Amino acid sequence: MKVSADERNKKVEMLLSDFIKKAEAKKNIEYPKPFNLEEVEKLFLSHIWGHREITLTILMARLIDPSFKASKDFYSCNPRSLYEKPIRSLLRKYNIPHKKSGPLNVAKNIQKIDEDWAKNKRGDGMALVVAQLVKKIETVSNVVLQKFILAYVQRYIQEAKKVAKLKFKIKKIQDPLYLFTLCRDLIMVVPDGGSSPQIITGLLLEHSNLSNHNKIQISGYKDSVSTTNTTSKKPGDLIELLSNGIKRVYEVTVKEFSIDRLIESYESIKAYDKSNKITEVFVICRKKDVPLSFVTNDNESTFLVGFTKNQDIVYYFVDIFEWIQEKLIFMPIEGRGNFYSDLVNYINDINTSEKVKTYFKEWHAAKSIL
Repeated sequence: MKVSADERNKKVEMLLSDFIKKAEAKKNIEYPKPFNLEEVEKLFLSHIWGHREITLTILMARLIDPSFKASKDFYSCNPRSLYEKPIRSLLRKYNIPHKKSGPLNVAKNIQKIDEDWAKNKRGDGMALVVAQLVKKIETVSNVVLQKFILAYVQRYIQEAKKVAKLKFKIKKIQDPLYLFTLCRDLIMVVPDGGSSPQIITGLLLEHSNLSNHNKIQISGYKDSVSTTNTTSKKPGDLIELLSNGIKRVYEVTVKEFSIDRLIESYESIKAYDKSNKITEVFVICRKKDVPLSFVTNDNESTFLVGFTKNQDIVYYFVDIFEWIQEKLIFMPIEGRGNFYSDLVNYINDINTSEKVKTYFKEWHAAKSIL
């Protein structure tokens, strides 16, 4: 008899909760053959968390339905509901690092999680690791499967414990030059796939407006960078809703803003803005991220570093470090302190990358501020 989604979710919640409790009590991680430490570590050391999360989703789907095969029909397990309800709720409850819709971001509506899917994916070979794990998951007995799920959940618990130790205490820092150096170093050393520059620019926009009592809403910057504008149906990485109703769109990147991205940006805006009111986009990036054909001829300008037009939309390329410095210097003192507090809150969030947390703590230790 076919069970309802609610019944299935309750069953998954009960089983995964039990695995988490057992994992917390168990010290050593033992991977049953044919699974091994190396393949699991590859998933957990990657900055793309969706691969570890799609594996967990597949494991739970297979456990409650031995006939389920992700290699044949991944979406038959209703992965969105399965991950975003019982699985993500428990990860959040136990303070285990996770993303909002990781499995779906890496699956991208692909029906078969196999080697053909993996060959067409970016992510340092992580998709291939998932495909190979799926092969094993679909061949082992239920006993071996449960042993592997326990070991896999133990690895999640291990991650949660590491993150808890990296929590940083908020200090009252308002020096714009100190804050600029911190932001610059975070972006240069631990860009975290684009998350660091996106959160920094978003928080600066928000606190710049708040401290100047501007009734301007900022959205987009807390979204996962693995979610494309097309997928999320938003016009850019950051959207500033001005008091007159006009939307100012920002793209934030620390890799080349390619022609493909320009086209994708334009298509996203047109899909979002049916009335054609968005006519400008501000690309916050480094000068080296600007395609040579877009670089401005004004050699004296270090702020505006590029310019182009795609049909009826103008793209202005602004140097990210000059932009950050300008925002911090002209922000009221209280606003700088609030910006720093929110940046620390982001660092302390369980879902912020461990390498970012570690670098943040080490950076302050080197400055003798802990």
